[in-house]
Amino acid sequence: VSTQSTGERGVTPSSVTTCLVIHEALGLSVLFGSWAVFYQLLTLPTLSRPLTRLTEHPSYNGKKQWIEKRLPSLQRLKNSERLAVSFGLSVVGRKAASPVLIPLKLTLAVYLTQKLLRTR
Repeated sequence: VSTQSTGERGVTPSSVTTCLVIHEALGLSVLFGSWAVFYQLLTLPTLSRPLTRLTEHPSYNGKKQWIEKRLPSLQRLKNSERLAVSFGLSVVGRKAASPVLIPLKLTLAVYLTQKLLRTR
């Protein structure tokens, strides 16, 4: 058990705030980055063919209508279905990778915070 206070270890309200901001920024970059990757992957024939069969599933139209009702601006976009499917795939991909992503984001956020605060 350490007898040092949190201030002596370099943990201050400012450093915690910085770490949280960095962690959230990393999270947003993972979200939009994975969405962009899946959006591009949907142009590959090996992925687009099986996904077109998904549109024939009975629940597809119900889910599509649910999304269109909540995001009417999405209907005006040229590739609205591709955007929606790629977002869904990115959610599944991020959830599957979360046992690796979460510790990685936390470690990277602490590391970047320490680097940033040392340069001040």
